[in-house]
Amino acid sequence: MSDDQEPPEHRGGRDAADPWDAPGVPPAAALAETAEAAVRAAGDYLAARFRDGGTVGEYHTDDVKAEADEAAEALIFEQIRAAFPTHTLHGEESGRSGDGRIEWIVDPLDGTNNYAIDYPSIATAVAAQVDGETLVAAVYEPLVGDCYVAVRDDGARLNGESLATTPRDRPLDRSTVSLVVGLPAVRDDDLRAEAETVRRALSDRCKRVLETWSPCVDWGLLARGSIAGIVCAYPDPFEQEAGELLASEAGAVAAAGDGYYVGAVDEETLAAVAESLPATVQKSLQT
Repeated sequence: MSDDQEPPEHRGGRDAADPWDAPGVPPAAALAETAEAAVRAAGDYLAARFRDGGTVGEYHTDDVKAEADEAAEALIFEQIRAAFPTHTLHGEESGRSGDGRIEWIVDPLDGTNNYAIDYPSIATAVAAQVDGETLVAAVYEPLVGDCYVAVRDDGARLNGESLATTPRDRPLDRSTVSLVVGLPAVRDDDLRAEAETVRRALSDRCKRVLETWSPCVDWGLLARGSIAGIVCAYPDPFEQEAGELLASEAGAVAAAGDGYYVGAVDEETLAAVAESLPATVQKSLQT
């Protein structure tokens, strides 16, 4: 396989052709098995390092790199290469390598800032894509032992059991909504100010605005219906690709716009969350 990956015209868009029918796409079961094996290998390593105090990190103004990041990514790559040696690997730590049509988006340690201060909210995630369409995703929270696997058009599972988003039947003012602010917004003054207006708007309408600094943990909460919704402002693809498939295959609904993604447990909640956002963001979601 040597076809270059071409991203879809917009996030969440689907081509008329079924991506499972694309040349060279392995069976869903094989992709899912490899995805789960990869996140478990990295996650178990990270959990062991966490428990023995191996969370040393290099701190920057808006990010931190733990020594375990690269090692965890290498473990994920090892699992994927053993099963699919011609696939492209795109890791948060090492960048993109290979020219295969199937590309794996890898976040070896989601929640690095948490990990570096011994705060137990972390995950590891992978997403397998063809031509920009995510086919399989896996998210593993090693410190609590929860592993999510989602297969496009075949649902989501938590620890091997079928998973369906279950709304809690609460109004927004009694509900929790996660806010994820990606590094593009953190590092840009204007986008950071914009994200702050989103934070204030959500705070005015929701019981709680959750900011865990580990987006994949939040995606798991949405997939199981523990939180009402999630708002992602200029999110990083390394968590977003896996998270979107997990949420949608569990039954969550979503709207996306320029720099934003809003997910919720049902259409009523989605509308309420969207209506709580600043007018400029609402307009973007409507395009």
